Amino acid sequence: MKGYVVWPSYLDKNLSKKGGRKLPKNLALDAPKFDEIKKALESIGITHQVEKTSKYPKDQGREDRKLGRFIVEKKFSKNEILKKISKEIRKNRGGN
Repeated sequence: MKGYVVWPSYLDKNLSKKGGRKLPKNLALDAPKFDEIKKALESIGITHQVEKTSKYPKDQGREDRKLGRFIVEKKFSKNEILKKISKEIRKNRGGN
């Protein structure tokens, strides 16, 4: 499947933009979990593939960072997809 790559780091408000975060801090999440992202993608109806053994290139050599990424269909722009994932996770966590 060809599509956008989504790493959990893209959504992590604890990272800087230089460190890999793609969303503004007010939209990013505190330590997003792999399973939360998977559930959010399923809830919003975006076809995806899971690659649990891949490591974000900026995290190489850091054992504290988790493995895994998603390949998502190009149903929306990458930024829109990240915002939709963030919104869905916030909803699932009981936030806004």
